[in-house]
Amino acid sequence: MELRSKALGVVIAIVIFGGIVGASALGLWKPKSSGTPARILAGQGAGTSTPADIRGNHRFGEISTLFDIPLETLRRAFALPADVDPATFRNQDFETIYPEFEGEEEIGNGSMKWFVALYTGVPYELEHDDEDTYLLRPAVDILKSHADLTAEQIAYLDAYTIELESVEYSPPEDELQSSEPAKGNAQDEMIIVGQTNFADLLDWGVPVERIEAIIGGEIPNRLMSVRDYCSENGLSFGGIKIDMQAEVD
Repeated sequence: MELRSKALGVVIAIVIFGGIVGASALGLWKPKSSGTPARILAGQGAGTSTPADIRGNHRFGEISTLFDIPLETLRRAFALPADVDPATFRNQDFETIYPEFEGEEEIGNGSMKWFVALYTGVPYELEHDDEDTYLLRPAVDILKSHADLTAEQIAYLDAYTIELESVEYSPPEDELQSSEPAKGNAQDEMIIVGQTNFADLLDWGVPVERIEAIIGGEIPNRLMSVRDYCSENGLSFGGIKIDMQAEVD
């Protein structure tokens, strides 16, 4: 019996559609990527975007939104120059702001993936065992004060850190202003600067309850700098610094 052309078209459509549905169910077919990092659906990190899908054309602003990382934290971690807009800066443009590093040292898209994974605690394996993944000193310091790192991760970071002397780093304006005390070292003079952490404030005699009242919450990791805490919680470091300095004085 011969099928009419209309009926034959319906049969072909059913076969094709059924094949796609079946392949999708078995994980054998995936639609073309939309350019947005995929989300982890189950297990540790469920409901979050996966760092493995971060690409070179992703902007810092997009990464900040997707992974809930303050844009200022990303800017400082990768030492973006003051005249670069972090919201629109792309990972693929790292080579335009960094000088040529020594040997195999390099900051690239893999560095961003590694930083985001450690910062958020989302499971991630380095892509190439035969290639080392480097981070700048500011990124390593941020991770050590913020993230819950394993001893193995800390050892890796220490081994593959690029020091700031190798890059043209521009500190935030408030750090420049506060890091120039009239005499002596800022820590010796008990002057709050960008690197001052909560442990310093406690050592200087500021009561825990006064610190928590000023920042509006409990003291986090005591080795975390006050400036990092303000950045991550949307607070003005300048205002907090004035109130804290009054307590110190």
